[in-house]
Amino acid sequence: MAILKERSILPGFRWSFAATVVWLGLLVLLPLSTLVVNSLTIGFEETPYHVVSDGKLTGEIVYLHDRDLDDKAVAPAGSDLSGESVNAIIYGEVEEIPVEELELVAPTRGERFWAGVWRGVPQFIEKAFNERVLASLRVTFSTAFFAAILNLFLGGIIAYALVRIKIPGKKVLDSLIDLPFAMPTAICGIAMVTMYAPNGPVGALAAKAGIKIAFTPLGITLALLFIGLPFVVRALQPALLDLGTELEDAAMSLGASRFTAWRRVIVPTIAPALLTGFTLAFARGLGEYGTVIFIAGNTPMKTEISSLLIVTQLEQFDYAGATAIALTMLTASLALIFGINKFFTNRHKSLK
Repeated sequence: MAILKERSILPGFRWSFAATVVWLGLLVLLPLSTLVVNSLTIGFEETPYHVVSDGKLTGEIVYLHDRDLDDKAVAPAGSDLSGESVNAIIYGEVEEIPVEELELVAPTRGERFWAGVWRGVPQFIEKAFNERVLASLRVTFSTAFFAAILNLFLGGIIAYALVRIKIPGKKVLDSLIDLPFAMPTAICGIAMVTMYAPNGPVGALAAKAGIKIAFTPLGITLALLFIGLPFVVRALQPALLDLGTELEDAAMSLGASRFTAWRRVIVPTIAPALLTGFTLAFARGLGEYGTVIFIAGNTPMKTEISSLLIVTQLEQFDYAGATAIALTMLTASLALIFGINKFFTNRHKSLK
């Protein structure tokens, strides 16, 4: 007698799950893996083929650690070996090595690999952690973080007003929340710089008070505040609708003030939605380009963001530098997002 296979409670779940995994791999994991692979190839494009005697460095040269070369130096394949001697840096001093002392070496794959690593690690560190890159990372992460925090506060107020308070023209206001989604980022950037430039309506008033908005980190934060607000509002609205007013009314009937009801009842209940909105706004701020470049001023070491620096490296055909910065930013972003999720999860559990 044939044994009937137990049916899944969700018809088609296996096929839909498999399709989701495939599309996730093609659209997300595969591009990210190529970014990692391109970063790891730094240093392998100049693996050595020739050696000259005495020393460990000759010009742009690396030493093959895995082979006993009797303390010989390694020259790149494009070295000019047609002269009577070769200038080599031997222990920090330039010396001439006679051509007759040259020896050709065909390195093994293992030697080429470790030679590439030996060259690539310092190059990667230089490209990914030089002073200009670190300054751009500080500007990018700090402005995105502060903008996300402000969006969490302002977005919570707006979402609460849209759900609980009767406001004239509420539907129009609700539609305007999605305006940053619909507008091209370049238009948003032009509108922001027109508003906050020293000769703009808001920027001129701020200048009289001694406050400069455009072309400063403050201007970048305001731009990220504008494009990140919809993420917080749209994440909180469904949570507030599902929550209803019963818990809040019960807390206030027991003597709690509206602020206490918010702090002790509403906020802990909608904490997952708060986390989602904050993470989405923060992630969008990290990768924003079009809106920010107009108002940032793009001054190196001051208002230059990482996205612009990556584009600059690509325009200079420095693909290794661009991928090194991108991988560093990706790693830091993932670490921060996972850390934020862990913090809010633990905080939510402690409030229960």
